[in-house]
Amino acid sequence: MDIVFIDETFDIKKKKNYNISIQAGLNGYSFSVIDPVRNKYILLKHIAFKGEMTTRLLEEKIEELQKSDEFLARDYKNVLFSYQSPKYTLIPGPLFNKDNLRTYFEFNHHLEDLDEIHFNRFKSTDAYNIFIIPAEISGIIHRSFGNVNYFNQATPLAEAGMVKHGGKSSHRVAVANIYGNFMDIAVIQGEKLLLCNTFPWKSDEDLVYFILYVYEQLKLDGEDTPLFISGEMKKNSGIYDILRSYIRKTKFEKRNDQFVYSYTLNDVDAHWFVNLFNLQMCV
Repeated sequence: MDIVFIDETFDIKKKKNYNISIQAGLNGYSFSVIDPVRNKYILLKHIAFKGEMTTRLLEEKIEELQKSDEFLARDYKNVLFSYQSPKYTLIPGPLFNKDNLRTYFEFNHHLEDLDEIHFNRFKSTDAYNIFIIPAEISGIIHRSFGNVNYFNQATPLAEAGMVKHGGKSSHRVAVANIYGNFMDIAVIQGEKLLLCNTFPWKSDEDLVYFILYVYEQLKLDGEDTPLFISGEMKKNSGIYDILRSYIRKTKFEKRNDQFVYSYTLNDVDAHWFVNLFNLQMCV
């Protein structure tokens, strides 16, 4: 389902004063606009993709949207773009060398000929995220906006998780973000990122299995270790009820209170676009 929410203070003629965050994946294309002066999100739009989607079709969809959507023309003050893909590798800061990006990435994934390697440094912990974006997609975004900061979706998940649930606390917390065919999960303890990994899923049972697998491997207590869920899970989902039967403190993630949100966004479940909004925390 496509959605669009626009605050009455949004002025398309003042785009040079706004920042835009974009996330793209095989399930859809979403973007939000924030007024940095007021630190307020004033626009959210999501275009859902129907039917079987491939990387090639995604490239065509993005090209079409960039040309046809009035909100996606250039001139924004800052542009952040997140490509949703399970293909990323985290490297501890002391081991990181920019000259070895391909070697790091290929620890876990095959690098396709038309993939570009990018990386982010986490602000809240000494680690790097090495990831890919198909060259055609990054080219479209660059031609559309000029200067762009590129991200993988695991970066805002872990970054926001560290800020919101870490700090000086000694308690461990799990945060999971759900996409159409894969899930990212991070486990945080104070200022430490204990784990950040991705798992594919096709059924409700897959989601439950992999989350419980993480809890088992890290010896997390289902009674005491909270699980915060964001992304594509409905509030009345049977998966949520099943998870709560195993992990007592399972909750939907709330929007980050570092930002202000237009009242128009009250009509969409708060946890659904948390990762998109939290991109602004990564720069």
